[in-house]
Amino acid sequence: MALIDVTKSCLDSIRQISEHIEGAIVYLDAGCTESFQLMGAFPLFLDLGARAVCSSENMCALDAVADWNGSFESARKIVIMTSRLLSDAHRFILRCLSMHKGGHCCTIFTSISEVAHSAYPDSPLGPDAFHEYQSFLLQDYEELIENSDLKSGQLVDSNTKGNLTLEDEGWSRFTSNEDVPSLEASSAGKNLYGDSPRRGMVDLGQKPIVSVHHFPMILSPISPRVFVLPSEGSIAEACLSSEHEDSISAGLPSLSTGLPSDVDEVPPAATLTAHFLYHLAAKMDLKMEIFSLGDLSKTIGKILTDMSSLYDVGRRKRTVGLLLVDRTLDLLTPCCHGDSLVDRIFSALPRKERTSSSASIKCSQAQLQPGPSSLARASLEVQIPIGEFLTKEDFEIDDSGLSNSIEAFRCGWDSYNTASEMVDLISLSKKASDEKFFPAELLRGSLVSTETFKGTPYLEAILDRKTKDGAILVKKWLQETLCRENMTIDVKTRPGFASKLELKTMIKALTKSQSSLIRNRGIIQLASATLFALDESCSARWDAFISAEKILSVNAGDTSQSLAAQISDLINKSAFAGSDGKKSGKKELSQGLLSFQDALLLTISGYILAGENFPTSGSGGPFSWQEEHFLKEAILDAILENPSVARLKFLHGLTQELEANLNKTKSDVTKETSTDELNIDDFDDDQWGKWGDEDEDEENDNKEQEYDDMQLKLELRDRVDNLFKYLHKLSSLKSKKGPLGLESNLSSDPYTNKGLLYKLLTKILGKFDVPGLEYHSSTVGRLFKSGFGRFGLGQAKPSLADQNLILVFVVGGINGVEVQEAQEALSESGRPDIELVLGGTTFLTPDDMLDLLLGESSYI
Repeated sequence: MALIDVTKSCLDSIRQISEHIEGAIVYLDAGCTESFQLMGAFPLFLDLGARAVCSSENMCALDAVADWNGSFESARKIVIMTSRLLSDAHRFILRCLSMHKGGHCCTIFTSISEVAHSAYPDSPLGPDAFHEYQSFLLQDYEELIENSDLKSGQLVDSNTKGNLTLEDEGWSRFTSNEDVPSLEASSAGKNLYGDSPRRGMVDLGQKPIVSVHHFPMILSPISPRVFVLPSEGSIAEACLSSEHEDSISAGLPSLSTGLPSDVDEVPPAATLTAHFLYHLAAKMDLKMEIFSLGDLSKTIGKILTDMSSLYDVGRRKRTVGLLLVDRTLDLLTPCCHGDSLVDRIFSALPRKERTSSSASIKCSQAQLQPGPSSLARASLEVQIPIGEFLTKEDFEIDDSGLSNSIEAFRCGWDSYNTASEMVDLISLSKKASDEKFFPAELLRGSLVSTETFKGTPYLEAILDRKTKDGAILVKKWLQETLCRENMTIDVKTRPGFASKLELKTMIKALTKSQSSLIRNRGIIQLASATLFALDESCSARWDAFISAEKILSVNAGDTSQSLAAQISDLINKSAFAGSDGKKSGKKELSQGLLSFQDALLLTISGYILAGENFPTSGSGGPFSWQEEHFLKEAILDAILENPSVARLKFLHGLTQELEANLNKTKSDVTKETSTDELNIDDFDDDQWGKWGDEDEDEENDNKEQEYDDMQLKLELRDRVDNLFKYLHKLSSLKSKKGPLGLESNLSSDPYTNKGLLYKLLTKILGKFDVPGLEYHSSTVGRLFKSGFGRFGLGQAKPSLADQNLILVFVVGGINGVEVQEAQEALSESGRPDIELVLGGTTFLTPDDMLDLLLGESSYI
């Protein structure tokens, strides 16, 4: 039986729509671009005959003339692929249709199913969502073209319509929300024209043929058996919880209580996630046995069960055990800095910036719903600065040829008389001609899960390894690649160790020629990412975190007093480092020093550890009143010294006041210093008579200033009190998940420092009972239980350990350490026959967790 390969399944799904792609201009939104970049699908699109692959958020009139396959005929087909709801993508689809008026066939693929569209809250589409959207889109298209033609004073007939150039219409007019309406704001679905006399004046020509299809395989595979959802797709951006007593963030499930929820409303992300998993399994020809752990996971499991049918059960399919787990059952693991090379890479490297479309869509939705309507997840597309490790001598290329090519392209562009683009190209041409410029400065790589070394995917191999082992493996791949290229390097190598000098020297050798760079781009990009993550500027902060987290863990095993003292010490040191850096004029902290925001993340970890190790005191938290008082004072002083942290949600609205207070404190210190240097003999007798009035005015000003300072500190104390109430909620995680019984049964030494997934899989594969783990019966199972069970034909409850294929999906996200620990649990179980696939809402770094818990999406 073939092994499960998520990446291969995605690529096969693209091949299945080859008839639509051939000869078409393909438009991808930001979520699809991220997904297809990770799986290496762009060459496949061109192999299948696509004229061009373009961005739907950054579409341009010249997309129509781009042709990678050498066809001189005008484009007649358009394919639009989106990871968003059709209502969210509507204005981009409409803009695309209006730009390519000559295209008579437009095929739209969305990752959201038809049923999910109709079930989504506030969706304008009904049960027949795709057919309804086709009608709405055509009506909006006709209205937009008619209004555009009448505005320009042109009456368009069938003869002149085709002669209009794309520049005549322009696309800049469609950039505002007023010109290209959203689906909710449009007149689609109404009697658009009625008896309007305008309708007879304008001949709209041939209508485009629009069809809408479901394409579920839009996901971001990190390896063949590890995947997450696209960061700018509707599923990942949807809220996982609404604001209520047990919720902590819109990007995380509510705290699991094991009790029926008082909130009847199902979070939007639960519906979308359930439909995604259902169609993912159907596309891979799998039948699901569904298990869940956590309140939101149980909700998703119930939705999945309701979607199952007798037809699904009756077909001969391979069975997969689906285990749904709430992220909030273990917040400590993603908050900590574990020994994972992949986690270091994703935390250290800059990410691709989010598209502006996401922000505009989010703003439009925010007007409809109170609270956060969607989330801003960090992009999974890292930008590897390969050029930073090269010099002009390392990258031999004919600069004059590049300059001449840019100049020729500029001259061709000049015929369109587009002034703004001309300026950019002229400056680029001059830059290319400059002797200080070399193409390596433009080199930026990215990770691709399909890049392999002798059949072994790079990312899959390093996902299972710790930092040192992963770096050694990268070094080994570089050495073997150099041998294959018949290259030698003049550097001493040490076995069992990968130094930064060794990696950098080997990378430079492989980039000496363009042919070698293209041939070995996979290992060069991965090695460059590893080198960047291991650089002291990035690794010092990560190592400082690891050291601090170990100290907190040790103190958590001692007393609450020692843990509270350690947290206070970290906060005070971070406040001193931040203020000291500002006084010295340095923008960045010294290497190895943690900022105040880093200390807040450690405070969160400390409170979670305290909640697991100490009983709740009378103050409602894990620490006594006195211990918590010292923590509050430390945070209060740190905020006054670091007003830049006011971007955190619990300090919103205090930025100017905090900065003014800090500036006043500095000026007071300066005044005191200057006053001490003054000499009393410098004053003459005439000045003595004026001092009385000046003292009175100064005293009044001081009183007003003292009142303002007191008001600021009182407001700040209220904000800090709210922060600690939130920390109390996080520290109650153990009591919330107490009914699950995981901690009490897995508290022995081998499991102490492991995350929830390791403990959970160890128990399941060992065939131990897991309290709180719920099995969701299929349609046939419920039939046997309710009907045939009375005749002794009942169906036995299946065990997850009996499945040869297990899919674990963490609702809220996963990280690299959990992938390691899951594979470790599988290898220790002695079950080599089991295939394990891991998935999650997103890929989490510790910085992402800080943003979720204290940023815009937090319910603090």
